[in-house]
Amino acid sequence: MRKSVIIVTILLIIAACSQPILARAEGEFVGYSQGDDEGYTEATVTLGEEGDIVEVVLREFDGIAREKEEHAEYDDYEPFQEAMEELPQRFVEANNYDVEMISGATITSNKAMEAVEMALAKAEGEEKFDGTFMARSEKTERGWGIVWLTVADGEITDIRLEEVSGDELKDEDYGWEAFHSAREEIAERMLAENDYEVDTYTGATGSSELWKEAAARALEMAGY
Repeated sequence: MRKSVIIVTILLIIAACSQPILARAEGEFVGYSQGDDEGYTEATVTLGEEGDIVEVVLREFDGIAREKEEHAEYDDYEPFQEAMEELPQRFVEANNYDVEMISGATITSNKAMEAVEMALAKAEGEEKFDGTFMARSEKTERGWGIVWLTVADGEITDIRLEEVSGDELKDEDYGWEAFHSAREEIAERMLAENDYEVDTYTGATGSSELWKEAAARALEMAGY
């Protein structure tokens, strides 16, 4: 009886080890971390002929969707700068997304690993991804729109809209009443239609268009 158990165990181990490993395609793949109030990270991962990681380029965006490398306020934060310099090489050396984090830059490290993981999943053939994606519209003279859009199995399950003006979010003190009404209404319409292409809100057409553009981008990031 004991010998049978040992044999079965060995056979299970052999079977597990013989499971096919998904091959990574050669080329360039872009992945994104989950989006939250701290922002998100984009990783462009280049894979060689054997599916090995040969280069990783990271871009981290802050809580109002600005690229950190483009703003001087992040220049003096050494852990962030170290992470952006060291993490790409660690991904290459490990040939994997799971690497040692940079001390003092836990959030940056985790988001970078999430983004690289998504890029590698794309290289293995995965096309659609669930989760919360943060995206922004193009920057205009008046600012830009931001969306945090949660998608599951192709359904928009939650959405939050914000707008930035002068590098600051328009908060509850912003005096244009139509803006506040539009932010709630446009989100409700997108949820109801399961789409970013909804009617604009009268009195807040500009904001409506910015949010629609940002939501379209978020769905594109998710592969939907």
